[in-house]
Amino acid sequence: MAIGMLRGDLLSLPGVEHAELDGDPVAPAGIRVRLSQGADASAVAGEVRRVLAHHGLRPEASVTSEAPPPPVDGDEPSIESPFTQEADGPSVVVIARGGLVSVGITEGSDGVVVTAIGHAGDVSVAAAGLSIPAIEQAIVLAVAELAGTATRPLVCSVDGRDLDGTSVVTVMIEESGERLVGSAIVRSGRAYAVGRAAWAALSSR
Repeated sequence: MAIGMLRGDLLSLPGVEHAELDGDPVAPAGIRVRLSQGADASAVAGEVRRVLAHHGLRPEASVTSEAPPPPVDGDEPSIESPFTQEADGPSVVVIARGGLVSVGITEGSDGVVVTAIGHAGDVSVAAAGLSIPAIEQAIVLAVAELAGTATRPLVCSVDGRDLDGTSVVTVMIEESGERLVGSAIVRSGRAYAVGRAAWAALSSR
């Protein structure tokens, strides 16, 4: 995930004037968007959640709306941050949790093992069978552990196709009796794309 792409997607949302990402460009620790005058903070927050899920990020449940600090007589408007200028409207702050850094598949004497690594350095390992569906199921299980799901999701389908010259993987899973779908562009390997698609699916509820 490129930070420029995420920021661009946020800026394309109606009611968003500016977007600021904090921390690692792969999985930002925080995201703040400045709203245009009259924008509905709750509606914008919902759209921000949708964009984050599309990028494989899982926002925290709490989304806060901040109003700009009142001007103090004699103070000069600050130009250090686009969120501190007097003319700004309120901002919506979203804390993004985690993010998938890598997915690895290792073949050894004990069989096939899938290792998923999250942004915070947390590692999840799942044993896999030799078939492609078994490996994809193990990828989903490893990613689900990083995402903190309550149950072990099952893979319903994994579909890879070319859309307008771009390779895309779509994963449908069933988790806690609910079917979820997520997609990811194949930018490196298919295994990582399957993992990102699974993360997006788990973040879509």
